[in-house]
Amino acid sequence: MTRVRERTVFSDDRFTVTAVESLEFRTDRTDRHRRVTGSLRPVFVIVREPEKSYALDMDAQPVDIDRIGLPVDVD
Repeated sequence: MTRVRERTVFSDDRFTVTAVESLEFRTDRTDRHRRVTGSLRPVFVIVREPEKSYALDMDAQPVDIDRIGLPVDVD
């Protein structure tokens, strides 16, 4: 199961920096054992200013915020 979550890492009266992370859980089960593994991976950084917002990928390259494809529950 993979999902995307958003976490504010910095905010002041000038701008807000938000990390968008991919969170993935995997479960494996055998007759005697169950194993759960997970990974948390940063995907984008979104910077919101009063006049504009923009996104950067993990290589610091600009990304079109409208094309990121964030779930509806992520602002």
